[in-house]
Amino acid sequence: MLADSVASALRAAISEGEYMPGHQLSEVRAAERFECSRNTLRESFAMLASERIVERIPHRGVFIATPDGDFVRDLYLARAAIEPAAARYATFEDPGELVRLTESAVLTDAPRPLINQRFHKQLVAGLGSPTLDRSMSHLLARMRLTFLLTLERYPQIHDNHVQANIDLAHLIAQGEREAAADACRADLMRAMESILRVL
Repeated sequence: MLADSVASALRAAISEGEYMPGHQLSEVRAAERFECSRNTLRESFAMLASERIVERIPHRGVFIATPDGDFVRDLYLARAAIEPAAARYATFEDPGELVRLTESAVLTDAPRPLINQRFHKQLVAGLGSPTLDRSMSHLLARMRLTFLLTLERYPQIHDNHVQANIDLAHLIAQGEREAAADACRADLMRAMESILRVL
């Protein structure tokens, strides 16, 4: 369905930081960019609104969501349900790949936000569920909006979790899956509290 594809493309653009929280989406420009009709675009907006990625404001238009406390709590509680389960139960052909990915955040000039997102996406992908992959895609778009909103007041938001991601990847690679699940949940809860303090 074309509306699904357009919604996925919009999610990806948001995850890559192309839109800031509160940005108004022009139907005309978005329809041109994604080569779809405005009706299809409206269907896509409705999907994204149900995921809390955009919000419709009557008589004003569609805007990229601006995270507030409820948005952040909901986001992190959802992640805290999925990601520790992945740390505990996911299957990885090469767990060392997770270690190399997380360590690349300190060994290369690659942008840390993208490495962070790739790591969490790969973590959940190890569960082998297309449904959870889609859910994680929605959550990653919301995560990016949260980071963009709080970055000015919390500039170390990514740096503070680099070592936690490395430690988590090592626990998974070493087969210490219960400890990995506990560490994953604890780091997510710390992140949530840190973000709530600066909102």
